Amino acid sequence: MTHPSSFLQDVFISYGRADSRLFARQIKDCLVEAGLSVWFDFDDIPLGVDYQNQINDGIEKADNFLFIISPHSVNSPYCAKEIELALACNKRIIPLLHVEEISYETWHQRSPDASETGWYALKEKGMHSSFPNMHPEISKINWVYFREGLDDFDGSMAGLQAILSRQRSYVHQHTQLLVQALDWQRQQRQSACLLTGETLAAADSWLAQRFKTEKPPCIPTDLHCELITESLKAANDQMIQIFISYSEEDMSIQEKVRQRLMREGFTVWINTVDIPTAADFQVAINRGIEKADNIILLLSPNSLASQYCQQELAYARRYHKRIIPLLVQSMDVATLPSGLRTLQFIDFSSLASETHFNRSADELIRTLRTSAMYVEQHKRLLVKGLRSEEAHV
Repeated sequence: MTHPSSFLQDVFISYGRADSRLFARQIKDCLVEAGLSVWFDFDDIPLGVDYQNQINDGIEKADNFLFIISPHSVNSPYCAKEIELALACNKRIIPLLHVEEISYETWHQRSPDASETGWYALKEKGMHSSFPNMHPEISKINWVYFREGLDDFDGSMAGLQAILSRQRSYVHQHTQLLVQALDWQRQQRQSACLLTGETLAAADSWLAQRFKTEKPPCIPTDLHCELITESLKAANDQMIQIFISYSEEDMSIQEKVRQRLMREGFTVWINTVDIPTAADFQVAINRGIEKADNIILLLSPNSLASQYCQQELAYARRYHKRIIPLLVQSMDVATLPSGLRTLQFIDFSSLASETHFNRSADELIRTLRTSAMYVEQHKRLLVKGLRSEEAHV
């Protein structure tokens, strides 16, 4: 069986054929001559196969996404789909400015039977130019200039190759792990598709890497983070760092907090993911609490009224777990039960503000990392003791 990460490419080229077919071929040939592997539609789509599936597979398995800017590509719905997938995969996107706009003569040569009103209609829609309808994300990225007759091709190619060489190993690991994560997702998240051994250790280190003096070339997707942290859970006998207690009404904030924690490499337990099919619900909840370093309670009127949240809180207190309340709705703290009023909570109530959320999340992460070794040892000794008790029952 061929591994899903086989046949990875260094570069995928997205372009509009009407403006840039020969130029795209020239770019492809130069990159291949430099020792890079390149996905190019004329060479890489066999006859008789689903065209879009081949395109999608090529984007997913390429380290870098080159988008050749021209009026045709900018206004092409097919190129727009390619850009959206590259963005969804958090690929390193490198735009190459090739054609700023086409002239009336070029348009007429391509459409000799069209009337002149067609040209004016095209111009009114901005489709003769690369700029009015450009994808907003492409407009934010620094371009490499390859305009014919204006820019030095060899100098621009050297600049492109310099970009491709930066953090090349990190970007390649991004692709390898993305392909494995997508395979895991498409296989209904089977445990057989999780990472193990040296592969898992390398993935964990990759996720922890930070770029302090430069912008990261690409960032992990949520799926990257979930694959790595779920693999860590499986490798550690479902021992986890965080159990999240929440009411169903607070599901959206729970998921946002969970995704942020997994992005930081924390292993997280939630009921919708970690209760096996046909398992006893309450037993599974208790096991999750026992095997967790920390209990995060999403504090709201909903969770205070939830019988399940209160049972989880009581069980966590029974074993002296570290409990970290997150205030996810504005409340009068004086109305909280006395046991919660004594705990230091973190304010997550301003959900509309991304800045506020990030500031609160940073505070939560600092709290989790404080005395982390102590709370982990507390958990391990507790689990060992409970197993010993069960063995003697």
